[in-house]
Amino acid sequence: MGRGALEGDRTLSLPVPSASLTRGASGWSSGGGWSGTGVNDLIMFEGYFDTSGYTSDDLTLFPMNATLQDPGRYQSNSTGAVLLVLDIISQCRLSMEDVYAWVIADTVPGMIGTDVDWTQIVWGQYRTMLVQNTFTGGANEYLPTGVSMFGSGAPSTAAKLYCYRFVLLPGSQQNEIITMPASRFVLNGVIAAEDDKAFLMRQKRSYELAT
Repeated sequence: MGRGALEGDRTLSLPVPSASLTRGASGWSSGGGWSGTGVNDLIMFEGYFDTSGYTSDDLTLFPMNATLQDPGRYQSNSTGAVLLVLDIISQCRLSMEDVYAWVIADTVPGMIGTDVDWTQIVWGQYRTMLVQNTFTGGANEYLPTGVSMFGSGAPSTAAKLYCYRFVLLPGSQQNEIITMPASRFVLNGVIAAEDDKAFLMRQKRSYELAT
């Protein structure tokens, strides 16, 4: 039977809007796809790459490399000195509450101390940003002081690859404002057919990890 999807190199991209959110009495506001509910110090964006067309044609996505493009400034009127930014491409959905607990415990999805299997995290980037006062303009600007990469880069037969942006401002207070630049997830990969046994075993493994 012929396939509708073509094999070969692919570049998947997902734009993420900029945001300017305010911390209310019960947590951060929401807008533009960003959600600030559930955990008071954490803001989240969730989107996905639709890869169902490949899966329905029994094709596998082999990731080659990934990145997050976010040219712009992270600013806040907060007096907090630290901003944590966590970007993830995952084969499974992640819980905001779980990610918050893991980050506070100095770990991330797919590492020891979490219930997410390493192979489920395609790509991840964890940045620590510290406030500085070199720039003026009425808001504190955060500059990256550390970048850590993680994830398995494992091939995927999932129908969706979830893209997450988690921004954590520890100790945030009511009436604080945070602004974040527009960004874009980019995933370069190869679409190819595997033999039936390998494909079915990969789907079986994905199902087991998702349940």
